[in-house]
Amino acid sequence: MRLIKYISFLIVVFSAGQTFSQTSWTGKAYEAYKANDYNNAQIAIDSAIKTNERYDSQTWQLRGIIYRNVTKGDSLFNRKIALESFVQAKDIDSLGLYRAQIDGYIKNTVIRYFNDAVTWLLVEKEFEKSLDSYETYKNHYVTLIDPNHDFTEADINYYNAVGVEYMTKATVVSTKEKDDLRDKALLFCHKALDLDTTAYTANFNIAIIHYNTGADFIMDQPAEITIEQLILSQQKAADAFLKALPYAHRAEKIKPNSKELHEALMGCYYGLNNNERYIHYQTLVDKKNIAFYEEQYRKDPKDKKNIKELIRVYSFTIVNPEKEKFYRKALQELPQ
Repeated sequence: MRLIKYISFLIVVFSAGQTFSQTSWTGKAYEAYKANDYNNAQIAIDSAIKTNERYDSQTWQLRGIIYRNVTKGDSLFNRKIALESFVQAKDIDSLGLYRAQIDGYIKNTVIRYFNDAVTWLLVEKEFEKSLDSYETYKNHYVTLIDPNHDFTEADINYYNAVGVEYMTKATVVSTKEKDDLRDKALLFCHKALDLDTTAYTANFNIAIIHYNTGADFIMDQPAEITIEQLILSQQKAADAFLKALPYAHRAEKIKPNSKELHEALMGCYYGLNNNERYIHYQTLVDKKNIAFYEEQYRKDPKDKKNIKELIRVYSFTIVNPEKEKFYRKALQELPQ
């Protein structure tokens, strides 16, 4: 899948030549800021905006930068104050002397909500917080940067990533929790698909969610099960595999040579007992894997599991009697 990447941001500060009166509150705030003393910088700059210095755009710019760097307390609250300060700085700058600089500050700060969304999702695994941060990012971007910005590509990538994280979490929880997580995974993958029906990743992921659901109905059987329960599980598995097929085949049209997709289709048709279609996709997969199997044999001719795969391939899908005979003999000569 296409990974969401952190958007790198430009560290924007006042130029080295910038000066403030050291007797002013803004000047004191700037000196404390340069010394990385953000606590005193914060106190001084908050004092500045209670004086006539509040009519200076640069005072509000500095306040935004200071609050953006304060690590103590509520970071989101501090970021909110920073944004409000930059907006105030822009409003006061009636001649537009600092417009480009302030716009850079605002964009830099807004993008941090996106970076937070990525961190919450991929690192902290706090999905709801990630979603909140992503929506905040979009709302601020439209309000403060570009009201006509097209988020389609970003939404597709983000919703797919959310879907994948829910899918991944579903693999490590109890059976009772799987259904809810898979439903959420489907929800976000479908949100991505609604934005672009030709998106390979969304189609593939939806197919895999349904396939894994079917596989669970087959694999997760209790030690003692009645015939009726077994039949019901098999039917539910078949229903899940059938749900996977339309998305898998749509993905196949988009990316016809995908090995991962051929493996998924192979699994679906195996689960549906459609031998003809199963062999078709097993053959495609084997053609992609055969060079690896052969190389593995050269590296480790005692790898029984690999030799058995070679025998299977040369006797079943890529039929070659001579090679099948060779590997059967190689397997027989190994210690049992």
